[in-house]
Amino acid sequence: MSDSNIDMTFGPLAPFMFDNEIEEIWINSPERIFIARGGKNELTTLLLTAEEVRNIVDRALMWSGRRLDLSHPFVDARLPDGSRLHVAIPEITPEHWAINIRKHLLRTLSVKDLAGRGAMSPSMAILLRNCVKAGLNILVSGATQAGKTTLLNALVSAIPVQERVITIEEVF
Repeated sequence: MSDSNIDMTFGPLAPFMFDNEIEEIWINSPERIFIARGGKNELTTLLLTAEEVRNIVDRALMWSGRRLDLSHPFVDARLPDGSRLHVAIPEITPEHWAINIRKHLLRTLSVKDLAGRGAMSPSMAILLRNCVKAGLNILVSGATQAGKTTLLNALVSAIPVQERVITIEEVF
């Protein structure tokens, strides 16, 4: 997604989309917009109107071909830059449209990097890397923003280059 497309699609949210330190954006109401930066949630000073929120969603969904209406009151979509978009509207939500944008960050960390950042012990990093190289099954689960995708990307980076990789994803 080009810079001009990000500007056009996200309008007042574009600065958050351009900021590489911001991992996630939530709109709980037009007046309550949060970001996640460095694993910490922050309430922004940005104020939108309900119409601006709907327009951002409409423009973002144009990229995905997905629709959102009373017969489909929530939607999950992947944006061209790899970011994930989730939107729910009333009757699913109590009053306002609820939007979550999980940005696709360009950096991939290794399990060694994760250990260096304190996400796991160095011995756990070695164990996981060896499990990947041995072709063992690994189950990754966790709460929202727990680092599941970061860990999976780190595990994928440990797959030997001569191996074939197939992924299966269920999208709701």
